[in-house]
Amino acid sequence: MKFQVLGPLTVLGDSGPVALSGVKQRATLGHLLLHANEVVATSALMRALWAGEPPPTARKMLQNAVSALRGLLAADDTEDAHGGPVLLTHAPGYLLRVDGDDLDLTAYRALADRGRADLAAGAWSSAASTLRAALDLWRGPVLADLAESGTDWPELRTLAQARTATREDLYEAELACGRHDDVLEELRTHAEREPERERLCAQLMLALYRRGHQSDALDAHRRTRTALASRLGLEPGRVLRAVERAVLDHDPVLGQPDALAIMALDGETRRARPAAGTPGPGAVAPAALVGFDSPPAPRHPAPPAPPRATAFPYPAAPAGVLTEQHKQLSMLLVRTTLGKGLGGDPEDAARLSGELAVAIRDEVARHGGKVSGVLGPVTFALFGVVRTREDDAERAVRAGRAILRRLRQYGAGGPVPVHGGSAPRVAVATGDVVVTCAADGTGAVPIVNGAVPQSCADLLRTVPPGGIRVCATTRSGTERSLVYGPAGPDGASEPLATRTARADTPPALVGRDRELAQLGGALDDVARRQRPCLLTALGEPGAGKTRLMAELARLARRSPHGYRVVTGHSSWCDRDRPLALLDRTLASASATATGTASASGTGDCARDALARTVHALFGTGDRGTWLLDRLCPLLRAEPPAPADWPDLATAWRLLLTGLAAERPLLLVLEDLHSAPDPVLDLVSELADAAGPVPLLLAVTARPELLDRRPTWGGGRRDALALTLDPLDEESSAALLDALLAAGGGSAPPADLRRDVLARVGGNPLYAMEYARELAAAGHGRTAGPPVMPRHVRQVVAAHLDTLPPLAKGVLVCASALGGVCCADGVAAVGGVDRSEAAHWLDHLERRDFLRRSRHPSATGALRYAFRHLATREAVDALVPRTVREDRRRRAEAWTESTAAQLTV
Repeated sequence: MKFQVLGPLTVLGDSGPVALSGVKQRATLGHLLLHANEVVATSALMRALWAGEPPPTARKMLQNAVSALRGLLAADDTEDAHGGPVLLTHAPGYLLRVDGDDLDLTAYRALADRGRADLAAGAWSSAASTLRAALDLWRGPVLADLAESGTDWPELRTLAQARTATREDLYEAELACGRHDDVLEELRTHAEREPERERLCAQLMLALYRRGHQSDALDAHRRTRTALASRLGLEPGRVLRAVERAVLDHDPVLGQPDALAIMALDGETRRARPAAGTPGPGAVAPAALVGFDSPPAPRHPAPPAPPRATAFPYPAAPAGVLTEQHKQLSMLLVRTTLGKGLGGDPEDAARLSGELAVAIRDEVARHGGKVSGVLGPVTFALFGVVRTREDDAERAVRAGRAILRRLRQYGAGGPVPVHGGSAPRVAVATGDVVVTCAADGTGAVPIVNGAVPQSCADLLRTVPPGGIRVCATTRSGTERSLVYGPAGPDGASEPLATRTARADTPPALVGRDRELAQLGGALDDVARRQRPCLLTALGEPGAGKTRLMAELARLARRSPHGYRVVTGHSSWCDRDRPLALLDRTLASASATATGTASASGTGDCARDALARTVHALFGTGDRGTWLLDRLCPLLRAEPPAPADWPDLATAWRLLLTGLAAERPLLLVLEDLHSAPDPVLDLVSELADAAGPVPLLLAVTARPELLDRRPTWGGGRRDALALTLDPLDEESSAALLDALLAAGGGSAPPADLRRDVLARVGGNPLYAMEYARELAAAGHGRTAGPPVMPRHVRQVVAAHLDTLPPLAKGVLVCASALGGVCCADGVAAVGGVDRSEAAHWLDHLERRDFLRRSRHPSATGALRYAFRHLATREAVDALVPRTVREDRRRRAEAWTESTAAQLTV
């Protein structure tokens, strides 16, 4: 049963729309759906149903409406007690439990949040498509039929404002993608309908200016200024004034993708001095997170500030949400100096400066970072300030090398610069900082305090023209994927190349006998039954998914059924090539079919290998020619146009099924959780439409895949899902011993070994990192628990940053309570509602951060504990000392109070 509230209230059953009788029944259902999965008090429902004083029979009328709704929900016998909508009596009112996929409002909120996150990260194309999908769910005003009959709830106005904000986010993403022509008429219509909205007016002005309509852009500004003065008695804000000046001056910044964010940062602050109370030296504010009406952020080092002072007041955070966190981030500095070869022409200088800025911003965004500001010839970029990723340092270094390569087209990277540009310099530094931001991580400008900005600036002064240097911390975190030259006296070094192979997998696969037996059985079943099977291996970061797939490939190659093995993986590098995973599978398939070395990438070798494979399977006639014509665009440097994707998907599927028809095929696709939606669709279609061929499609993913595709693999006749749980203690010990032996180390003392195993928590990646630390230290350490390896901390921190802010706050409370907690304790320590605490504890258990205890608390409540000690340590490292101490004091007070009540 599906429910729609974004428009007229509609209930859809298996056989079509379900009729609702009476205004009160519709209003009761509508109000409960607006608060789905929340307890709604009876008094609140009565106030919603009757605008004035409710009649004496109001409670009875409400009960009748609820009873009728229960009968309506029960009439759909396809739903069960675990998945269908259920209307429960729950003091002090009612609770309507609805699955997220069954309510359009929940789907809209999820898409809108994802789109805003993409927008903040600079993934504009993805943000535009996601936000457009969110708005497409709207069929009119919220509960339009009830609103037409006089219903006027605050929730309706709130959602209408949220829709407007989402639409403005969409326009911002579309403008950043350069699609001002496509959204101009939409912008014009909505700006004329709401002339007092400054952000909408600024977006319209930008679109009109890019179309060459400067006078129309200024007219739009005058219309909004008049509306603000006549209706609200206000003058336009700082950013709108900055846009007007930029239009009048033909400022080149208007041609940059995120022009409005840049002007929100640059605006009037270009000549302003930093005010007292601004962040201390080294504070940086990313332009991507500048709220439209946010006060300006400092553009250069400011005088020292009082402890924990900020440049502007933050809105009060919801209870339990952290606004100040310790993080490890990487900073990238790029210095590009214009020489004297421009002949003093300011227009040429401005044009070249703008082109260089766009090139730098593009490469930083492509690698997942964000340009945070520009100070003269130096551009600042940050990796990991909003969302930590386990490879932030690697992304920063790769971005720096890509910037140097790209700037060579302007003559800015060669020995003889042209256009007046001198060779750029790039520096990367990594370290720990304190980040202060708004409660949801967006809106106001995050402030970064720490030694990283200053150390990166010092490093930049040592870089030769056309070169790049990274600090010792950056190098130590990226040596597995990058090759470096010799380190200098300061510990800094130059990245020389990317490693072609990585030897960071365990020397042995231990503790996975059950999974290996299932994999071997799947190989036999597919070959025997001549039918495709979808095998999904899910596991947290470091659980050993890649190692398990390597073992599956080994079993397939040694199988008596003669399996071919084709591999591919998804990567964050694919944001400009959404179908790059298919390209890798084509290269692997061609190499496997022709018995040659892998012809990965683009170029004549890859095309020749693909042509030989297609001709061998389908001949050189029309069919083979058609397939080649459709598949070759995957091998080009430029990604294929979306209009070509349907034919390309068909050709890709035909090639793989042709290989499987000739000989059993194992197709391994790794890290599918990072693949874009079009690729997920293609993989799902391949599993469904491959036909009667022996094809084992094995994919690996983190649990986040199920957040995007909750029904992944469900409902299929031939599907197998494996969840890689943590290794047991015996297997963890065997793995640690094998790693130490492979590294030439000896067994550590018994007490140290116990501490390490407790922190490994059954995670193979953690075992590898602790083994490296033990080998490097040579066991010559003082007593005490082992220090968490930096890479483990980064992996756990990145995993934590996939959580909503409230869920992360619940983990902080759980740690303060000693690592074992219940909903009552979390509610008391975090100041949140008990039902909300229970919801997030359940969410954290499903995401494998917590595990449910078999033994309830003294009051009978469910108890939860951290699944990994490393997670708790990372949570403690995330929280400032003052916050951590405050939470612990609250935890002690609650524990004492609870104990006192139990003894009464």
